[in-house]
Amino acid sequence: MAKFLFSAFADEASADILEQIAACKANGIGYIELRNVNGKNISNFNVEEAKELKKLLDDNGIKVSSIGSHYGKIEIDDDFGPHFEAFKQTVEVAKVLETKYIRMFSFFFTKGQKIEDYKDEVYRRLDAMVDYANEHGILCCHENEKGIYGDITERCIELAEHYGERMGCIFDPSNYIQCGCDTLEGFKLLKDKVTYMHIKDCIAAIDTVVPAGEGDGHLEEILRILDENEKVYFLSVEPHLRVFEGLENLEPDDATANAMNKKFVYPDNKTSFAAACTAIHNIVENKVQPVRFGIIGVGNMGNSHIQMHLEGKHKELRITAVADIVPERLEAASKKMPELKLFNSAEELLDSGEVDAVIIATPHYDHSPIAQYAFSKNVHVLTEKPAGVYAKQVREMNEAAAKTDLVFGIMYNQRTNCLYRKMREIIQSGELGEIKRTSWIITDWYRTQSYYNSGGWRATWAGEGGGVLLNQCPHNLDLWQWICGLPVKVQAFCHEGKWHDIEVEDDVTIYVEYENGATGTFITTTGDCPGTNRFEVTLDGGKLVCEDGKLMLYKLEGMTSEHCANASEGFGWIPGEWTEVETDGRNKQHSEVTNKFAAAILRGEPLVANGEEGIRGLSISNAAHLSSWLGRPVDLPVDEDIYFAELQKKIAAGKAEKDNVTENVQGDMSSTF
Repeated sequence: MAKFLFSAFADEASADILEQIAACKANGIGYIELRNVNGKNISNFNVEEAKELKKLLDDNGIKVSSIGSHYGKIEIDDDFGPHFEAFKQTVEVAKVLETKYIRMFSFFFTKGQKIEDYKDEVYRRLDAMVDYANEHGILCCHENEKGIYGDITERCIELAEHYGERMGCIFDPSNYIQCGCDTLEGFKLLKDKVTYMHIKDCIAAIDTVVPAGEGDGHLEEILRILDENEKVYFLSVEPHLRVFEGLENLEPDDATANAMNKKFVYPDNKTSFAAACTAIHNIVENKVQPVRFGIIGVGNMGNSHIQMHLEGKHKELRITAVADIVPERLEAASKKMPELKLFNSAEELLDSGEVDAVIIATPHYDHSPIAQYAFSKNVHVLTEKPAGVYAKQVREMNEAAAKTDLVFGIMYNQRTNCLYRKMREIIQSGELGEIKRTSWIITDWYRTQSYYNSGGWRATWAGEGGGVLLNQCPHNLDLWQWICGLPVKVQAFCHEGKWHDIEVEDDVTIYVEYENGATGTFITTTGDCPGTNRFEVTLDGGKLVCEDGKLMLYKLEGMTSEHCANASEGFGWIPGEWTEVETDGRNKQHSEVTNKFAAAILRGEPLVANGEEGIRGLSISNAAHLSSWLGRPVDLPVDEDIYFAELQKKIAAGKAEKDNVTENVQGDMSSTF
């Protein structure tokens, strides 16, 4: 999926730069393609003026996408020398404004010159500008335009192929239409060469510029094609919906200025600008990348989702809003994505109508009430692990979702890991027979006391509802049951505050029994350094071991059960050998879960893990806690009422306030689940 950044020629809203900025902000535009500022063309700015303009834009949170210069908009036989000297200054202006693009053209042929007679001169002039810009870290981007050398598709392709990466390509659908070109067919030929787009549509029959999607420009189809690339593209709105001051100078031979269709005539520049912006927002946000996505909780994990979005890892969705009770977190999110709507609570965001779906990345107890409120507001829900603190909570979430047609997913991103997928595939195929024993030692969760001090809710029964089982291990517990099935009996020893000054468990040993008689152990802690992550499954016909990023298989030549029963020798051995299991190598983690969530919303495709799956792994965690609290084995499914009652006792016995709470800083979540 492409990342589309909205830009605009805001001088079509107003000549005044402050009003241009205000128009951009009012219409969800985070970038500006600078052309005229306070009545002065950007090509006439000097470096000092550019510095003042840069400060003004920075203060208002607006960035520059490109210099919308007029270079190359002179007659092919006009004196090029002064034109080129002015261009050099604009390159310096571009550097000050921190944009890498300068829009340019390939010279007018309006006096009856034959293009073929001047081709060499076109290239000589373009070479001078392109090479000079490249030497200074700037990319000249050619815009197709009526009356210039690069007017029709064929010559634009010629220019693009000649210059390659030395020159960018701006695709302007309206300009192609006005040259008699088929925009869709032309785009298919140019798609791999397009740097960014000008958003301007046109009705060919009346030669009238109209809002995006209202004309013959095939904007939706073009953007769908562009969206297939995992690149960043500016969509620069160029309204031209009514005559604005200076239009006749920009396009002197364009009948658009005097032939506007009544349907698309607007009372003033600001209204026409808003209409043009609304049109492209509608195409991108409701048709090409339709799912509006909100994040509730922008601490460590929520912030990571924003980063993934900025890296272009999300398909078919866009983050439009975030909510958090901590103002500093909202401010940090806004700096990364200035276009975000900010809310001080989950309820405010869900009431706003700004999102179609949310991911809940808050402390655990909040997952259930927020999800249920989201469902009541007709909003799809993807929740971070664990789905809740106790199984009854998650059951209530699923019951709320079942009353709607909404999608409810769980962020069990480790199910996307090729090693675990392959492990599950082999076991479920039955080729190695039944499971005899499972063992997972997962002790590489080392945490310091500082980590536990980083939030007042962290590592408390009242705030988090558990320790290593509920915070670090939900994915492992989910994988354990997803691969091996749910056990029927659990006995556990959960040591609370063994290695840290906390009230919840930080060292756990779990013993389980399965319906077929198999047994298993699960050992975890946040106190070991170095730790171990070794997952073994012994089956009748061999053993699988997942460790150190590899899946190893010891496949026996027969089944243990048959050999044991029938072998004549007392110390016999079943032949076999170790091999590394080949996988597809795919492990897209959070992005795959999120993208499948979007696909489920749009097309009903399957989730990585639905809401019901949130109960299964959590039930093992609940059973382990309950077993340790009661000092005896417990059966699965766990008695939810007894568990809830015992949890309330732990909450009541906990500290009302934690000691030594430090500022909750956002950490690097790249190496965590």
